[in-house]
Amino acid sequence: MHPMTQDDGASEQVALLRVLVDKVPGMLAYWDKNQRCRFANRAYEKWFGVSPEAVIGMHMQELLGPLYALNLPHIERALRGEAQEFEREIPDPAQGPARFSQAHYIPHIVNGKVEGFCVLVADITRRKRAEEALREMQRELEARERLVALASLATGIAHEINNPLAAVLGNLELALDDLEHGSLDTIALRELLSNAREDAARVREIVKNMKHLAHGDVTESERVDVAATIEQSIALAANTLRYRARVSCELDRDAYVTGNPAQLVQVFVNLLAHAVRCLPEGTPRRNEIRVTARLEGKQVAILVADNGCGIPEELQSTIFDPFSTSTGLGLGLSIVRGIVQSFGGQISVESQLGEGSVFRIVLPAAAPAALTPLPKAAPAEGSAPSTTAPRSGIRPRLLIVDDEPGIGTLLRRALSLDDYDLTVVRSGQEALDALGPIGEQRFDLILCDLMMPEMSGEEVYLEVVSSRPELARRFVFMTGGAFTARGRRFLARLDAPVLDKPFQVASVRQIVRERLRAARSDGPLSAELMVAGDAG
Repeated sequence: MHPMTQDDGASEQVALLRVLVDKVPGMLAYWDKNQRCRFANRAYEKWFGVSPEAVIGMHMQELLGPLYALNLPHIERALRGEAQEFEREIPDPAQGPARFSQAHYIPHIVNGKVEGFCVLVADITRRKRAEEALREMQRELEARERLVALASLATGIAHEINNPLAAVLGNLELALDDLEHGSLDTIALRELLSNAREDAARVREIVKNMKHLAHGDVTESERVDVAATIEQSIALAANTLRYRARVSCELDRDAYVTGNPAQLVQVFVNLLAHAVRCLPEGTPRRNEIRVTARLEGKQVAILVADNGCGIPEELQSTIFDPFSTSTGLGLGLSIVRGIVQSFGGQISVESQLGEGSVFRIVLPAAAPAALTPLPKAAPAEGSAPSTTAPRSGIRPRLLIVDDEPGIGTLLRRALSLDDYDLTVVRSGQEALDALGPIGEQRFDLILCDLMMPEMSGEEVYLEVVSSRPELARRFVFMTGGAFTARGRRFLARLDAPVLDKPFQVASVRQIVRERLRAARSDGPLSAELMVAGDAG
């Protein structure tokens, strides 16, 4: 047997090193300063379908293909001596699911010069998919928590609605009963109907506030009025708050943030619920919750303070953790923190036992609202400009389109008081038919409800203005709630007034008069008004 030489020992070490690097669950390689491979382990075959032997001498662009352009900035920095770390999605060469990688580029520097760089790429697909699963779980938990919040408020909201609703029904019943017996004078009738109207308006406000908490689509972002959102949240929790504490507010009316209003309502409702839980029962006159919102430079600072029992110091660091035993609120405060952070903000708490707690939220302030004046209407290409303007003694023509007969009847009765020529139809298609060919029917104003079966208000609008763009300025939209994300985006883009249902008759009549005056100021127009709506 021949003794092992030094060369034999080195060869054995190299062979062992090759076995080791081929067993590493990730890609290992060395690329020289010309971006050509000098070494690669067996993992490259799994990731790119190319054997290590074939990779040797290959240019990096040849191996990476479309990924090369994405990785090039990191390659260039590594060749300048800067270590790189980044994540990348890599397609499967066998057309299977894509995988996710975390790459490290480590420069190889000899005598102050970069000779190449080592590459270490780890497979983080499982981690990424776990993170996505956790995000999906978090979204589901947030939705469930929102339902829990709604459920916990349901009793109080039922109380809030039933009280004014009982008054509405009672006043109407008295009015009808006395009318049937001929025993009611005009003054008493007016008083009963006025009371019914006031209590119905209370119901309308409660329902409007509920929509902000119940909204399911939390992906939409917009410019949010912080003061108005806080007031809506307090109104939602009014029944609970009323019997437990005094609520005082100091709200900056110039404070706006960018985000989803439904989520911000959820934040405030949860913080108010937490404050109520910390207050002693049976002492509503001594209990106080203070809410302040201030614009501080480029930030909005919001404080929710109570004079309750406080939070022990050792529990304050875990109060925002899911299912924290310090609060007994399940995911409430955890979701609050997640929402605040999604707005780009931070939340903290200061508390003293027996003295109460102060939750402080700091959010980036929204940019000032852009002022976008209504554009001048341009006549449709190839069509003659309108030459028929309303003349003294000629009534503006109104086309009312609403699939809900009650709304059509209400608008007919309300707008007839202003001496309009009224026509009522019950679908978007009937509205288009009533408009007729270009030049036959002309309109001064269009009030169109957003949500209609078969043809929505948005579709009516787009159909009309595609051939008659001069009518774009004559739309006023009505809605009982833009239930779809598309509908909300449409209203957000559109520079037109919006009437929320249930509306006040006086508001409708005022909007119509104002828009008619604005339309006439643009120049010669037609003598029509279109009012389109539905039960949406």
